[in-house]
Amino acid sequence: MLIEPPVTPFDITTKVFMMPPPYHLEVLAGNLTKWHDIHILDMRIDEDLDSELSTFKPDIVGCSCVAANCYLVKQVLRKIKKFSPETITVVGGHHPSLMPEDCNEPFIDAVVIGEGEETLYEFVAACDSKCSWEGVPGIAYRSKEGKFRINPSRELMDLNRFPAAARNLTKHNRDRRLYFRGNWRPLDCTLTSRGCPNKCTFCGLWKINGGKYRARSPQLIADELEVIASPNVMFTDDNTLDHVENASALADEIKRRGIKKRYELYGRVDTVVRRPDLVEKWRDVGMELLLLGLEASNDKALLEMRKRTNTEMNRRATEICHVNGVEVAAYLIVDPAFDHQEFRRLSEYVEENNLTHPVFTILIPFPGTDLYNMVKDTIITEGFELMDFFHTVLRTRLPLDEFYEEFIELYRRAYPFKKFIKSIAQGKAYLSPRMISANLKFRRGMASLRSHHCLVKERKESMQ
Repeated sequence: MLIEPPVTPFDITTKVFMMPPPYHLEVLAGNLTKWHDIHILDMRIDEDLDSELSTFKPDIVGCSCVAANCYLVKQVLRKIKKFSPETITVVGGHHPSLMPEDCNEPFIDAVVIGEGEETLYEFVAACDSKCSWEGVPGIAYRSKEGKFRINPSRELMDLNRFPAAARNLTKHNRDRRLYFRGNWRPLDCTLTSRGCPNKCTFCGLWKINGGKYRARSPQLIADELEVIASPNVMFTDDNTLDHVENASALADEIKRRGIKKRYELYGRVDTVVRRPDLVEKWRDVGMELLLLGLEASNDKALLEMRKRTNTEMNRRATEICHVNGVEVAAYLIVDPAFDHQEFRRLSEYVEENNLTHPVFTILIPFPGTDLYNMVKDTIITEGFELMDFFHTVLRTRLPLDEFYEEFIELYRRAYPFKKFIKSIAQGKAYLSPRMISANLKFRRGMASLRSHHCLVKERKESMQ
């Protein structure tokens, strides 16, 4: 059984503005279905774990997590061990890969470090044959003596051996409309590449990928796109456009085969500036949304992040997208050290550059990143529950209440109601009960940011 954990109570956007399918679990399952009965449980939709365990009775359970929901995964695996002590429990994902020692728990038998497709397959094979786990590279595990052992790391996989996703195993596959991004519904995912050659301080993905960038064959990706029923596809890459030749060849292959879908891609501004023709080519085959990590409104901050870009590149990249009719989801980082003036400057930057789809996120030192190692002694919260993109875990220059109010005000200025009405009039948005509900939920979630700190503290104290 492969499990996607439930949504944390501190999550602001999941199930409100987006919820992609558990593509990573579907891919893991794809490597195992020939030899095993596999069940995928998406607890974001169905939290009845007891019924699933009683019905399926799994021999092995695997969960994937990031820092913010790791505590929920631990709750799930603890419950599974209580239900069936002989069930083997495995955890993987971003957080366990960067901080495996945080998963050294008596109810967790093994940790997959890094890519899981080949590692999980070999681990399951070792369990089948009752062989020692010592020979499985890329895992950490608790020995019979209770010691936490970390095996040698695994070589990065050839992405042309990437398993076919077992989408049929997702319980809610028949109604893919439960998976969405904004008004893109239903939504599906695929992967064209992994890794990024850059080494930003706040990012841990380049560490998991050894600083390397790998791309799948355009033909194999197109094969997968042809079997995806959804008209909306999100690429789950770290950096879709970095391998320019492959990205260009994939667009050509999509056009040649006549595949008609809408795409969301992630790219870097330096790639866009260097190859504006790539934006035009992808627009012509269905790219409607390009995620660009602008990150900051000044060059000093970009330099400190090791972003290897500058504000002029940001300006030119967004201009290229606008000329080509491609919507830019502009990601911008809010530093906890911001004062009132810096919040205003960021808001002005959005307006000056006509950024119609800004996404403001708070700088978070995710465990295992270079940033975490620089500031870990100054983190003000215990645990990782608030290590998402909408809470601060670092001390703020402004009083915490004022910091959050300024953060919320960034969204108010960027998405005023009159702008929404204008978008409806232009046919770029539509008024629906679902959209109204999503906006209300988002506003309520943002308003509760400060209280989440108190809730986490109260929960910690009650457990002591």
